Amino acid sequence: MKNDSKNIFWASYADLMTALFIITLTLFVLSYKMFKDKEAGLEDLKQELLLRSDKIAQQEEELDRISSYLISEKNLADSLVKQLENERGRLLVMEEEFRKLKEIEEAISKLDSRYFAYQPQFKRHVLKSDVQFSTGSAIIKQEYHQMLENAGRALKTLMDSLENSLNIKYLLVIEGSASQDNYSRNYELSYERALQLKKLWNRQGVEFDEDKIQVIISGSGTGGIGRVKNNEKLNQRFLIYIIPKVGTIDTVDWEKLKKISSGLNNDEAEEQEDDNSFF
Repeated sequence: MKNDSKNIFWASYADLMTALFIITLTLFVLSYKMFKDKEAGLEDLKQELLLRSDKIAQQEEELDRISSYLISEKNLADSLVKQLENERGRLLVMEEEFRKLKEIEEAISKLDSRYFAYQPQFKRHVLKSDVQFSTGSAIIKQEYHQMLENAGRALKTLMDSLENSLNIKYLLVIEGSASQDNYSRNYELSYERALQLKKLWNRQGVEFDEDKIQVIISGSGTGGIGRVKNNEKLNQRFLIYIIPKVGTIDTVDWEKLKKISSGLNNDEAEEQEDDNSFF
């Protein structure tokens, strides 16, 4: 009886150990499978992270490229804005210069009419007096000296009164013209006669400000525009051109520009008021 009890115990114990072993093995297999599944999942996550990392790197590169592009575009835009501001300044200055030049042109046209006739189509003056020369001679006869001196002083008075702001200088062209005849040196002769007029003025103290006025001596011979037709003797004459020159604008004086712009705006407002009052 006692032996039977022992046998039953060991049989039960063996069954229990076997069951525990089976349970342990089952748990091990399940754990191992779960581990492998987790490992596979982690590998997939790793691959996905690598892909995302590559995409992020590509996006960062694209952002860097876009950022560089935007910076370059901003710099270009800033440069264009600066150029436009400078161009606006230049245009305003040019507008002011044009207005001044129109005023100067009007003043030039009013050279003393006792001695000069203005030809607006050629923008020049013709010395009114009928100065006659001997054929082939550039010598100005004594009888014309006083009249030419008065004409020179009238010309100097006008030149001294002309606008000298905005770096405006002047070309004063004294041109001689000859009548058509058989003389072979009429071209040279016309220049020599203009030169003699300039020398006559110098001797009489009629001199022009060299810092403001450049005097040019020229001769058109028997050619040139606006010649007198049907009376060649009248082509023995002096022509006067007064040409304003505006200096090159290298930089924009913004303070001066503001004053110019303000002045132009005021002029426009006054013109508008005049127009309104007219209606």
